[in-house]
Amino acid sequence: MPTREDLFRAAQRLYAHLWRSHLCGGLLRGPDPGVRLNLRLWRFAKSYLRFLPWHDHHVFMQSQGYWVLCNWALHEATAESRYRKAAIQTTEAILLCQTSAGFWPYPLPERRHLVATVEGNWAAIGLLASYQREPRKEYLDGAGRWYDYLVRRIGFQKHSSGEAVNYFDQPRGKVTNNSVEAAWLFLRLWRATGDARFLEHVDPLLDFIAAAQLASGELPYTLAGTHEKDRPHYLCFQYNAFQFLKLAWCDALRPGARIQSILAKLALFLEQGVQPNGACAADCSRCRRGGPEVDFYTAVLAAALHEAAARGLLTFPEASQRCYARLLDRQKPDGSFNFSEGDYGLLADRRSYPRQQVMTLFHLLYGCGLGNGFEAAAPAAGQVTASR
Repeated sequence: MPTREDLFRAAQRLYAHLWRSHLCGGLLRGPDPGVRLNLRLWRFAKSYLRFLPWHDHHVFMQSQGYWVLCNWALHEATAESRYRKAAIQTTEAILLCQTSAGFWPYPLPERRHLVATVEGNWAAIGLLASYQREPRKEYLDGAGRWYDYLVRRIGFQKHSSGEAVNYFDQPRGKVTNNSVEAAWLFLRLWRATGDARFLEHVDPLLDFIAAAQLASGELPYTLAGTHEKDRPHYLCFQYNAFQFLKLAWCDALRPGARIQSILAKLALFLEQGVQPNGACAADCSRCRRGGPEVDFYTAVLAAALHEAAARGLLTFPEASQRCYARLLDRQKPDGSFNFSEGDYGLLADRRSYPRQQVMTLFHLLYGCGLGNGFEAAAPAAGQVTASR
């Protein structure tokens, strides 16, 4: 089983790859598996014809947010100034990309007309992570402008219990992952400022998440509403692993029995996603019969199970180590990871996508015990400190 030192060395190699291959002007740039036809088919042609200049150099704010968190974690672990410099440079670049209205444009041409909640949330997370270490007013102001845009323009959908944040500025189904992430961001803003206005939507979002959770512990992908049909299962284990981590961070920011109950059931669901070789199952319908292997799925599942084991929630505490062992076996000589293998039974996508690479970096660091510094300054005196 990999040691902390093994994970840290793997993380350093991956960091070097991102620095060499994708960092430009403080921003991670590069291709992305995308959506629709590109995700289903076209990306494979690009992978097999990598020698052609595809010119798909996208800039996702999600990538930048993770990159900022990774650099601060590495700076605090090593005291090397280069990581602090990189974190600040990317934070400044995030601010420059923000529009006067407070949002960040979506990078893919298919959705350029939309404003994505996840993009703004991760840009704000990067700003808050730097504000926590370098309390510059412009960082907090940028995150606050996004919050105001999200509440005013993107908004929420009512549920039988609570509310779900919208995926875009044009409503679609009630996606649980976005609501978990929004609750985490709002709690980060509250902890950074002590301002109770950032708590307004937290409990309604958590009410929605608790009501949505299935008897199996799984949080469904989409719940039906006015705009979209029900879709309970979609890439179940990786989405639920991301949600487990963010709920755990919510609990660290504002502990409460409700989140802990969700986490306990969710941890047992995630255990089922570990395949015999340690890889993450593609979805719950395939957890017994294979499917494509995607390394960044395995990385986030490893990190979520690492957190679950630390909380004493697993039947098999070694599950995280099995995932990390598989991940390290898959690392390429240049430090990067392939995107996927076994798609449609025979295809593979071996391009380096910065968004998925930096998520993998973060989750390697998480397994080292680095990356737990999500709590900002303590809330102001008299503010609420526990959830229902």
